[in-house]
Amino acid sequence: MRAGRKVWAVASAYARSIWAYPAAEALRTIFLVVILIVFLELWRTTYSTMGTGVLGGLRLPQMLEYLAGTEAIVLSAPAFADRIGDDVRTGGLAVQLTRPVSYVAFQFAVAAGESWPRLLLNLAVGTLVVALATGSMPVGPAGILAYLVAYVPAFLLYASLFLALALTSFWLEDAWAVTFLASRSVMILGGMLVPLSLFPPVLARIARILPLQLMVYGPAQQLAHPFQGFASLMLQEALWLLVLFSLLAFVYRKGVSALHVHGG
Repeated sequence: MRAGRKVWAVASAYARSIWAYPAAEALRTIFLVVILIVFLELWRTTYSTMGTGVLGGLRLPQMLEYLAGTEAIVLSAPAFADRIGDDVRTGGLAVQLTRPVSYVAFQFAVAAGESWPRLLLNLAVGTLVVALATGSMPVGPAGILAYLVAYVPAFLLYASLFLALALTSFWLEDAWAVTFLASRSVMILGGMLVPLSLFPPVLARIARILPLQLMVYGPAQQLAHPFQGFASLMLQEALWLLVLFSLLAFVYRKGVSALHVHGG
C-alpha cells in the first residue's frame, strides 16, 4: 500500500508538471490538428477516388476518428530513452537506484503521469476536429469507454517494451537509435497511419502476430466498433504483458548487475 501511494504521488506530480509549460502542450495540440487536417484531405480524396463510402469497415468519419485515436496514443507516448540516457551519462542513476520506489516503478509512474493527461487532451481535441470537419459526432460514449479501457494494458505494453529498450543504455549509454527504430515500427506495424484491415494480407498477418498492433490499433479500432472483439483484445494484451514484463525484468536485472560489475 505504501509503495502504491508513492507511485501515485510520483504520477500525480508529473501529471501536474506537464502544465508548467503550456506553450509546449499547445504546440503539441496544434501539431495534432494539422496532422488530422492533412489526413482529412487524404482520406476524403481516397474515398472519393475509390468510389466507396466504406474502407476497411470504416466510413470516413470513423476512419478519421480512428486516426485521431492512434495519433493521441503515439503523441502521448512516454520518452524513456532520453531520460534514462541522461541518468546514465550524468551519474544520476546511482541516486535513482537508492530511491524508496524501485527504478522501474518510478519510470512507469513518470510515464503514466505524463501520458494520460496528454492522451485525454489529444483525444478530445481530435474528436472535436473530426466532428467539425465531417459535421457529425464520429464516436459515442461506448466507443470512448472501450478505447480508454483497452488503452490501460496497451499503455503498459508500450511502456514495458520501450523501457526495456531504453534500459539498454546501461550498456550502450545512449539507446536513442534502438527506441527510434522501435517507435517507427509501432507507427507502421501498429496501425497508426493505416488500419490493419487495409494492410496487404501478408503484412497484416505479420502485424497481427506482433504486440505492436495491440498498443495502437487495438484500442483505436474500439472507437469505431465499441467492444467488438474486446474480450479477445484484452486476452492478447494480458498474454503479451506477461512476456514483456518478463523481458523488462530480465533486462533490468542484467543491466543493474553490469553496472555493479563495472563499479557503477
